[in-house]
Amino acid sequence: MNKVKFKANGLIWEVQSVQRDNEKLKVKGAECLGVTYYKDLQIFLDCTLPKELFRQTVIHELIHAFSFSFGVHLVANEKTEEPVCDFMGSHLDEIYTTTNKIMAACFEKGVK
Repeated sequence: MNKVKFKANGLIWEVQSVQRDNEKLKVKGAECLGVTYYKDLQIFLDCTLPKELFRQTVIHELIHAFSFSFGVHLVANEKTEEPVCDFMGSHLDEIYTTTNKIMAACFEKGVK
């Protein structure tokens, strides 16, 4: 079980990778790849996932943690928050890489 801490808007979060059968990966009886516990400022991740899926799950859970930490309500209700986090988990790396590519090609330093 690996642990790491990070700070988001002054709140100190703890992230742990745990085995798939860990009770912390269950929400309302359903097994999850990762779970964010807002009250405890904790995130639990399934350590048995393949690397790419683990990374997507990390991003997904971090979106939950950061939006909570900064008081941002991503969506109007619980039913739409998960798809937003799923989308970000799946595509944030691609968005980030594309942003860097565009910045390198299009942004001219010192031009206003």
